[in-house]
Amino acid sequence: MIKIIAPAKINIGLTILGKRPDGYHNIETTLSTISLSDKIFLEKAEKEIEIVSPGLKIPKEENLCYKAARLFLNTFEINSGIKITLQKNIPIGGGLGGGSTDAAGVLKGMREVFNQNISDEELMNLSRNLGCDVPFFIKGGAAIARGVGDELKFFKLPKMKLIIYYPGYPISTKWAYEEYDKSILTSGIEVDNILLEKKKKSRTGMNIVNDFEKIVFKAHPDLLDVKTNLLNAGAYMVSLTGSGSCLYAVVDDNIKKKVIKYLSGIGAMYFEAETV
Repeated sequence: MIKIIAPAKINIGLTILGKRPDGYHNIETTLSTISLSDKIFLEKAEKEIEIVSPGLKIPKEENLCYKAARLFLNTFEINSGIKITLQKNIPIGGGLGGGSTDAAGVLKGMREVFNQNISDEELMNLSRNLGCDVPFFIKGGAAIARGVGDELKFFKLPKMKLIIYYPGYPISTKWAYEEYDKSILTSGIEVDNILLEKKKKSRTGMNIVNDFEKIVFKAHPDLLDVKTNLLNAGAYMVSLTGSGSCLYAVVDDNIKKKVIKYLSGIGAMYFEAETV
């Protein structure tokens, strides 16, 4: 049996540059893997792909772990099957890349299980068939991502301590892009005013911009309230990751105590993490 740690990610800023002819969007963002992670256990099976994941209600054929395993077996003409046991810790629909990192983890694990001499670069190219974020997770660390998120330039990022806030509900990336496209055709004054009023009452923190925040905060004003309060608690930076729903706060040991006190006081679900 092979054990794989599949780390979550955060987006340190995210700029939407425009819609492409293929319907996707060009973006620019900085990605970093973090210590919050799923665990994947892989072992050979006689045939078929078996997925075991307590509590996960996604149909097997729609699960990115299944798609990754099928892609690997078909590409390398492997006739045996694989049993995948997935322990989910990363919130689904939180903008932390949970599905993509699991898919990358399955590919890396199957390379080991089946003793395939495949480089990370080859695996990254193969993983493009599964989604824009998957190639990043093959290597992990920190990278500037452009294009649809799969043009990657890796670099060394200083370690940051984080508190990840999960509001208890997912946000669809597809919905967020659709709402963003609608917003650029209409006036953004109302949303801008809401944001400005909130910022006047809080510390602004480091100036990192995520273009999804205007859209997401308009639909989910509770997230803007939490961001404001996290900044007031002293966080150096607070941002939506991806299209949400999670926020992350950059903290040190002293600020972490204040942030946790606030989140505990509102009964929030949160995770302590750091960039890796």
